Amino acid sequence: MIPIDNTTFIGRRLNNNIYSRQGSLLLPKSTILNDHNLDLLQQHGVNLWDADTQLITEFIIDETISEVQSIYEKIHHSTEKPSNQMIRQKVMPKIQELCSNYNISNVLLGLRKKDHYTYRHCIGVSVLSYLIGKWLGLHDIELNDLAIAGLLHDLGKQRISHSILNKAGKLSSDEYAEMKLHTVFGYEMIIKLPNITDQQALVALQHHEREDGSGYPYGKSSEEIAYFSKIVAVADVFHTMVSERIYKKSIPLYKVLQEIYQRAFGLFDPVIVQCFIINLMNRMIGDSVLLSDGKVARIVMIHPDDLINPLVESEGQYYDLRWSKNRIMDFGPVTKNNTGLAYCDKSI
Repeated sequence: MIPIDNTTFIGRRLNNNIYSRQGSLLLPKSTILNDHNLDLLQQHGVNLWDADTQLITEFIIDETISEVQSIYEKIHHSTEKPSNQMIRQKVMPKIQELCSNYNISNVLLGLRKKDHYTYRHCIGVSVLSYLIGKWLGLHDIELNDLAIAGLLHDLGKQRISHSILNKAGKLSSDEYAEMKLHTVFGYEMIIKLPNITDQQALVALQHHEREDGSGYPYGKSSEEIAYFSKIVAVADVFHTMVSERIYKKSIPLYKVLQEIYQRAFGLFDPVIVQCFIINLMNRMIGDSVLLSDGKVARIVMIHPDDLINPLVESEGQYYDLRWSKNRIMDFGPVTKNNTGLAYCDKSI
């Protein structure tokens, strides 16, 4: 009998019960697979398929999507007013678990898919905001409040027409004017929730404001923008650009980081941007990435003088992307069909 190689499934979670050929239960649904489990399957000649399992991060994300969708719908339909504490109890353990996963690429990969995009995006912004706040030295209470603010930042889109939210082409001036109202709607909805702080509500209102006053809804600038709003603005733009949408593919990672970095002294707080890029790239050391020539490589080292173009290794060869035409197109596990470049003003 040819040996069955199930080792790639180690650490993944079972989506279904697994039975022997005689019909006896071998492994129950939700089992986290280890060497012993795989040996048992080998003994019974049972092979696994991709659909039988999912990454733990994917399982946590799916659970969090359900929680966030429930919270959004309760607020939108006024059936309940979830308090700051209630949202913290229901969602923050999962947000913290995602943040504690050192393989940030897997987390980002699971959060950028286009299905349930609104909720994936809010979770992604919450995770990134929490990480940025931690890297900036915020305390636990502040981190929790910041993460919840990130989670609720797009709540106002519940009042925006689906035809506008999902439009494939460029928005008309009237449609764009309506889109911008989601910031005001979000603030009005959030400020009424029990125990919500002013700074949390301001995130919904201000996450599209920019340091140079070019943002909306009120053209606030620099000191007029709350600190939480500055952090969420960076997390929001990054996650939007790396995500797939109905009307666009994800943007190559180096393009996203390059654009955010170049706009650090204008649109965004430069201290927050610098902290974000340094720590994000350091967290990605050892991760697999897809290069622009199609090679799959591993990030080996980040250069202090060029954070976006690291030293990578592929099949025993090392490439310094500072001097190469190659660039990082995608993070792993990677596929070659997610590297299209598209930019949509209504998202940013």
